[in-house]
Amino acid sequence: MSISMIQVSKIFLLAFILCEVLLASAPGLPSGVHRARSNIRATRHNLRVRGPRRRPRPTVCPPVEDYGDDNDGDTGYANGSETEEKRDLSEPPDEDSWNEDSYADSPDEDPSLEDSSVNATSANDTLTPSSFGNSSSIGNISTIGNVSGIGNISSIGNISQPINGSQFNTSLIGTGGVLNNASSIGANQTQELNSTDLKTFASGLVAELPENGMKKSELFLGFLPDDGSSGGTRQTIAQLNSALGSKAAVYGWYAQAHSGVPFDGSQLLAVIDDVKACNCVFQPAVMPIGGWKGLTSGDNSQAIAIAKVMKNFTDEGIPVWLRFAHEVNYYQNDGTYQGTASDFKAGWAAVADAVKKIAPSVKMWWTPNVSSPEDYAKYEPDDMSTVDLVGIDFYPKKLSGTDFLDAMKGFHDKYAVDGRKFAIGETGLGWSGNLDDKVKWFNEICEAKASLPEFVSMAWFNFDKEYDYKIAGEPTLDQKFTSLIAT
Repeated sequence: MSISMIQVSKIFLLAFILCEVLLASAPGLPSGVHRARSNIRATRHNLRVRGPRRRPRPTVCPPVEDYGDDNDGDTGYANGSETEEKRDLSEPPDEDSWNEDSYADSPDEDPSLEDSSVNATSANDTLTPSSFGNSSSIGNISTIGNVSGIGNISSIGNISQPINGSQFNTSLIGTGGVLNNASSIGANQTQELNSTDLKTFASGLVAELPENGMKKSELFLGFLPDDGSSGGTRQTIAQLNSALGSKAAVYGWYAQAHSGVPFDGSQLLAVIDDVKACNCVFQPAVMPIGGWKGLTSGDNSQAIAIAKVMKNFTDEGIPVWLRFAHEVNYYQNDGTYQGTASDFKAGWAAVADAVKKIAPSVKMWWTPNVSSPEDYAKYEPDDMSTVDLVGIDFYPKKLSGTDFLDAMKGFHDKYAVDGRKFAIGETGLGWSGNLDDKVKWFNEICEAKASLPEFVSMAWFNFDKEYDYKIAGEPTLDQKFTSLIAT
């Protein structure tokens, strides 16, 4: 019986289809058709290139509670054998004291044009062109996700956005990956420092201070601007910088974390635009008012809330030195903070752990009030490896010429070790001294830098409160201060 050509063709076609089915079902032997389809899916799902994604801008919320207190009187606190006046900072500023115009949006900020950061949540996430700056070649990136490995990056161009929002001044150049700030690797990397890393860590911390920032005697300078809550004129750091003709290197601000109330950081977020424009180190003092709920090993909810607020700043590329529970040895005695030294230590550990996991580039800064060595030891955090900087808040009642160095030297030499730096979170005169007295105290602090090698910065409490602490912000003061830092 003869077989036609059509029947022969059908037989070969059926045989081909049968082979394809058998090969496709065999492990490790995908057919050409199967491989082609797999490659198409991989191309479509693994790498989607598109324009920048829009993200909502953080809401800037003015404080809603009254900062002032009718009982904001003078209280004494220990300075060796002396008594000094203290500022009541346990309540937020009054809402009426805020001038919304001072925080108008920058004209060149358009939230719809914000670049996405290089922080893919998985290796297959969307890659946004703006994340890589002006990139002509990306090279081989083995992992984008949590940056466990970057492979060989031949050229990325200029990365202006931080990796995971926690890297400052990042520049990856060619294959020689240079990180200007070695202490803030970010990208979910929370590596422990060993002895060989300490020098790199310390230099990285100092690198967060702006090179063109205000300084005298190689000491970086800045302010805690008056918030206007106690009768003074509210200031922004932008106003002070403009009046002085130079930029503050550090910027301090206060916020209260009330026990039992989730911390939303509204007092800090209200100044985020001013901080960002300053291009300086932000030094928030977060005060645990009324107790330590959520600041323990068993319940760290408030610690997590604090860390998340700090991340709002680091996501904007702002260096943060967090003064958690500053002056605890004073405020636990006057009732602003509750509990004991053990409560503080547990709270410190909870916040340090939360920051390490959520906003790892934030520096933890331990700043007791001026006191005795025994008092400092009582409030020393249990794990000093969680302390990045140390310092003392000091408002002298008199000037002898060596008050600052006498009060700081022993503390500096004991605690500013193992890569830790020393910085003054706030200071001013402890009495209603005149401008000449303020200048003497200011100069005394700057001159002490020569005897305190780890001393890196100082912030002046520039408030008009029970005393006029200001050293800048008025024409006469500005003129004097400008000449002061010029010499």
